[in-house]
Amino acid sequence: MAARAKRVRPATDDKILTGWNALMLNGLINAYRAFGDKSFLELALRNAQFIQTNLRNGSGLWRNYKAGRATIAGFLEDYALVIQAYMNLYEATFDSQWLREAAALTDYVQENFFDPAENLFFYTDANGEALIARKKELFDNVIPASNSLMAHNLHRLGLHLEKAPQSELAAIMLAQVQELMIKEPQHLTNWASLYAAFLRPTAEIAIVGPEAEEARKELSQHFLPNVVLAGSLTPTDELPLLQQRPALGGQTTLYVCFNRACQQPVHTVAEALAQL
Repeated sequence: MAARAKRVRPATDDKILTGWNALMLNGLINAYRAFGDKSFLELALRNAQFIQTNLRNGSGLWRNYKAGRATIAGFLEDYALVIQAYMNLYEATFDSQWLREAAALTDYVQENFFDPAENLFFYTDANGEALIARKKELFDNVIPASNSLMAHNLHRLGLHLEKAPQSELAAIMLAQVQELMIKEPQHLTNWASLYAAFLRPTAEIAIVGPEAEEARKELSQHFLPNVVLAGSLTPTDELPLLQQRPALGGQTTLYVCFNRACQQPVHTVAEALAQL
């Protein structure tokens, strides 16, 4: 130890990457929804607030943070993972600010990353460093392909905000890689999971009433891969999925809908699961 203390220390990689933090944020939210441990949610909220405070670049995102300074314009991977995390954070808290942030970042991506010639997204920002060629990421690697992540986001956000063009763009993007997915499914599994989501209508669940949080917790303990979830303690028209969804008889009420057509309103999670 004494001899080693005289040597130059190896470099430590202490940079903070936006996309990787968003991956961790998604993991924390999944853990909270499954186990109900509030420490997971508290850490997720602190992490999300750090991203908002230190890694927002105007209406966009930075890629890297180190020594109190953010650098490098965000890549599509960063945006896709943060948008996914913010949507998940909304579904875990019913705090609409996170859904609004996800929508704003999605608008930025559509404006600055989209290639209308191929109906896919470039990996780099149009406002970023000028490159000889702008690539598009279609194949999964250690992280799912950023275009497939954005397609998932567009599908879910389109349902949350009732923006049909976004849901339609997700389907168009999927069609662009259909032949590749059939030839090399092992490299496009995240696209395949989106295809699975399109096989049946995604359920839109709204929970409204004084015990909405308790109902959300109970519902979230079940694996529901093809669901978008909205909720509020009081009736509100703030978000499309909550419009004209009263708490019947003052009781917490669950609405299970498909393609905006709702089943009979129910008052228990067990009844909602039966409708699903």
